[in-house]
Amino acid sequence: MTIDEPPELGGGNAGPNPVELLLAALGTCQEIMYAAYASVMGVELTSLKVDVKGYLDLQGLFGMDENIPSGYSKIQYVTHIESPADEATIQQLIQTVESHCPVLDMLVRAIEVNGEVKHNGKTIS
Repeated sequence: MTIDEPPELGGGNAGPNPVELLLAALGTCQEIMYAAYASVMGVELTSLKVDVKGYLDLQGLFGMDENIPSGYSKIQYVTHIESPADEATIQQLIQTVESHCPVLDMLVRAIEVNGEVKHNGKTIS
């Protein structure tokens, strides 16, 4: 997998950047969960697409304004479902997917993240 940045950020634009991958992870996880649960629930899906958009202010990324986060301030997605199923069935599918999608869960729930830095094999505190 090639991951890069646009030229404005020092990259060669050879692939998506890490924050774009986060949006892709959310959209594709949603699509996979819809397909899986639709299959289990016997819901026919004619078409399914998830559009995801993130709002990021580069002033935060580059530390130009400490009041602006360095990552996304908002993520929005729109799920487009085409199906002959009735609305009540689709509502049940939506509720099931949105309550079990692991990437969505990790984005909306505060989770513990730990890391360390090693320099020449030695942990730096």
